[in-house]
Amino acid sequence: MKYRYIDEPLLQFGKGDHICPKFGIYTFGPFDLQKVRPEKIKLGMVGKPDSIEIILEWLELCSSHIEEKGGKNPLPNLFPNFCGFNSKVGFQCEITTDDTYQRKINNSEFEAVINKEGDLERRIEDIAQLYLDEIRYLTKNKSPDVILCILSEKFITYVKKNSQDLELDAEEVEVKRTNEELEEEEVSEKEQNFRRYLKAKAMKFGVPVQLVRDRISSPTREMQDPATIAWNFFTAVYYKAAGTPWAMLRKDLSQTTCYAGISFFKSRDKKTTQTSIAQIFNEFGKGIILRGEEVPMKKNDPVPHLTEEQAYQLLKMSLEEYYEALKIFPKRLVLHKTSNYNQAELIGFKNATKDSRVDTIDLISIQPSRIRLYREKQYPPLRGTQYTLNDKSHTLYTRGSVPFYETYPGKYIPEPLSIRLFEYDESPDLICSEILALTKMNWNNTQFDRKYPITIECARNVGEILKYLEADEVMQLKYSFYM
Repeated sequence: MKYRYIDEPLLQFGKGDHICPKFGIYTFGPFDLQKVRPEKIKLGMVGKPDSIEIILEWLELCSSHIEEKGGKNPLPNLFPNFCGFNSKVGFQCEITTDDTYQRKINNSEFEAVINKEGDLERRIEDIAQLYLDEIRYLTKNKSPDVILCILSEKFITYVKKNSQDLELDAEEVEVKRTNEELEEEEVSEKEQNFRRYLKAKAMKFGVPVQLVRDRISSPTREMQDPATIAWNFFTAVYYKAAGTPWAMLRKDLSQTTCYAGISFFKSRDKKTTQTSIAQIFNEFGKGIILRGEEVPMKKNDPVPHLTEEQAYQLLKMSLEEYYEALKIFPKRLVLHKTSNYNQAELIGFKNATKDSRVDTIDLISIQPSRIRLYREKQYPPLRGTQYTLNDKSHTLYTRGSVPFYETYPGKYIPEPLSIRLFEYDESPDLICSEILALTKMNWNNTQFDRKYPITIECARNVGEILKYLEADEVMQLKYSFYM
């Protein structure tokens, strides 16, 4: 048994490295600063007239500097100021929009749907259709890079009151996230989720959408501070407009590594289980999304597993997509999975990498750990603490006290991750260091102490959207359509 502390991983930016996305962008610019990148983002907007006006005023406000969070203990590294979204500093990019890019939905149209007879599922679909009609118009007649779907608070309140789950997820940028990621609750009814439904049905139009509440312009006490709201919102929009805000720091320039994550998701009626795979091509976060097949479930085993053929085909397709994009197969594959591997999966994955001439393979299971470590006094273990039971079994704190923040930025006792190495060619310490670095690659949030690596977060987010797509409907390959 041994303990190890992993220093906070550095990220690459345009003109330097830093551990924090906010400070890195502010000081060095986005990663693609000296490459092909968005310097102006054409923003489409869909919503009620008063909601669009609110967001337009807020966007104008955010083009300039926004003060950091105040108070007796401001924690300047956790809550820094926002540099402003303009062509001079930070992202060095600006938003452009005009009346022709703004599609207004009348109040009467909303009221007519909300007051209509029928079940909630039908009304959610009807309200989503109001947005989809305008998204269709914008993509057909204009050329937006990203489309904002602006939700009024009256609508949010209505859906929350009548649905078991609105769940705006990470796009609800103005509301503080809980300390831990919660597993999906098992419910008997068919899942109703406006965000997921709208995201899925909008894919066919080929432009990423960003959901936003109009109340972000006047945050209340339970919400994030204005500067943090702006950081999260504009980072997501920049990424969805094909920008690269930051990248992992590459140590071996000769090594081509493909990071991928596999997760399982249930259908909306909970009757079937399917797979989703999120492939992160490289340290820049460029990758594709694939949809797997239905997974056969055994009555005596609640944990889903792929058959040998399914494992082979899923990974083979992923590696072929990698080759199509980069014209070379990776030298190394790192595969993260949310459950343990069985023998059939191991054989299928290994055969797929062998046929694609991948030299090095690491097959890793990442799950919540039951092991807890304790420090003296009041703070939990440091983020980056690694406890090794043996070469194949590790506990990693990806959440915990953060020296850079000078605090533990959570409300509850942090839950570490259990890292199990079923097959590995690289050193266990390097594998754990990479997992910690990959927790910083979510461009939907600039607070870098995420719990799960982007491989797992992406695969889970993708699955939640894919369940709302029929087999014959268009699915996009880019992660920006799912976040």
